[in-house]
Amino acid sequence: MAFPLYAQYSGFYRIMNRGAAGRYISIQNTKVSDESKNINYSSGVSVNTAVEALQLIRAKDKDSDAGTILYITGDNDGLTLEAQGMNTQKLLNNLGQGDIKLLRGGKGELYTYVSGYPIYLLDYGFDYPTTRKSTCGVATSSWINKGLETDEKNYIYWTLKKIDNDKEYFGVKPSEGIQIGDKYYTTIYTTFAFQIPESMKAFYIDQYNYSGTPVAELKEITDRKIPASTPVIIECSSSDVSENKVMLLNDSPSSISGNKLKGNVFCYIPEGNEDPKLKNALEYAKSTMRVLGSVNGQLAFVADNDNALRVVTKNGNKEKYIPANKAYLTINAADNTKTAAGIKLLLPDEYAVAVSISKVAADEQVKTGIYTLTGVKVKEDNNSDGLPNGVYIIEGKKQVIK
Repeated sequence: MAFPLYAQYSGFYRIMNRGAAGRYISIQNTKVSDESKNINYSSGVSVNTAVEALQLIRAKDKDSDAGTILYITGDNDGLTLEAQGMNTQKLLNNLGQGDIKLLRGGKGELYTYVSGYPIYLLDYGFDYPTTRKSTCGVATSSWINKGLETDEKNYIYWTLKKIDNDKEYFGVKPSEGIQIGDKYYTTIYTTFAFQIPESMKAFYIDQYNYSGTPVAELKEITDRKIPASTPVIIECSSSDVSENKVMLLNDSPSSISGNKLKGNVFCYIPEGNEDPKLKNALEYAKSTMRVLGSVNGQLAFVADNDNALRVVTKNGNKEKYIPANKAYLTINAADNTKTAAGIKLLLPDEYAVAVSISKVAADEQVKTGIYTLTGVKVKEDNNSDGLPNGVYIIEGKKQVIK
């Protein structure tokens, strides 16, 4: 399959390897191993190595993996791939070879020049085409010619697939195991902007109050446009990724001020013989972090929900990390005990009532009286006669006066 000599690229794509596994590139790290940096590429030498930061994943796993969403600009004579807050030019430069560009060959090769020699990108797991994931490799042309059988050479060819919300799309996958009524909830943090459909809702945490029952206020993003690098909570009507497609935005809306949520991009934990220095993961600290969960059937940020964490068992011990492209809430260590049972998430009206009740309950001197939802005392006794219609707090409970 030939490609136009000067094909132009500008937009969101995925890149699929043409090997038997048909895996897709996913940016999972920003680091390059010393082995990759120190290889001496010289004429006629057969050499290859892995670039661990570029993982390859199965086609069925790609649709909800934010790391597979690549913003590609340039042409066949010089491509830049932006993803996960970094770009491939920076990553390639980490090999220590100066300013490197990614080029595209006439048959779909992706390659660059190191010390004057062409170095090709390939699926490093060609011996195990059915495994879930692999790692991208870089190899000299002499290694490819000598080391790969004819039917294996598809592993150096790549197809660029433009995101079209049909065959190629990005969707939200509820992974925390939270269903309340007929709705599913999850968190997401992407470095690209997107817009959700009318069947979904997006929220951020605007404020919190831990003086009584710990609560936090959910503020809806009513235009449904999520700015780049904005951690949010998503409400879905389905757990099926294909039913939760979002539209990627070339231009990001203005950032949201006051969002209390935090986001995490990478969760790369070396396995087997991989270089331990490549670890790029945010460890979960139970005393200062909370993850999405539920308390008595109500959405909350909780201390314990392994479905919302990446759990790795090493030597019989469990290590817990914030997953890639997920959101979490931080707390002060002093609030650890009082929030251990969970921080309930409330819409603005519900939040105002809960905070007002907490204020009234906290005042031990107050035995009687009627209060507004903002905690202002309007009557000294509990007699509601003469009050304007509205919602009040009487004896610590919300009551509607008509």
